[in-house]
Amino acid sequence: MPSTKLKVTGINHVVLHVTDVERSKRFYMDVLGFEDRNLSVGPMKASFLRCGVQGLDLFEVANGDVHGGEEMNHMALNVAVADLDEIVAELSRIGVETSDRTPRNTVFISDPDGHRIEMLPLSASEREREREATQVSG
Repeated sequence: MPSTKLKVTGINHVVLHVTDVERSKRFYMDVLGFEDRNLSVGPMKASFLRCGVQGLDLFEVANGDVHGGEEMNHMALNVAVADLDEIVAELSRIGVETSDRTPRNTVFISDPDGHRIEMLPLSASEREREREATQVSG
């Protein structure tokens, strides 16, 4: 496959189908700190959130089949804490289960509809930046 001159600089938005848009909105805002963008799209049950400059669009599906054979693998989020232990402790405190640690020193959680979310502490993000810098200079 030929390479491109395009450079992706971040996630613009992710769309998730959910069974209850208000429940999912509360999860992403209350547990993960997303902000409401206060947009509407007519009669569709949807919520448009923001995390930093990235957007998360939640669309309620009528039939309840949120995965529908077209599920993304996961969404990865940078988290503004230094250590993975802080993430695990805080999520445990509020009753959110985490996976075992990955080789990247991250954990996965699930939203109310089972969408997988990878949580990256600053330590994981910093290591990624260091790897990128080494590849560029090496």
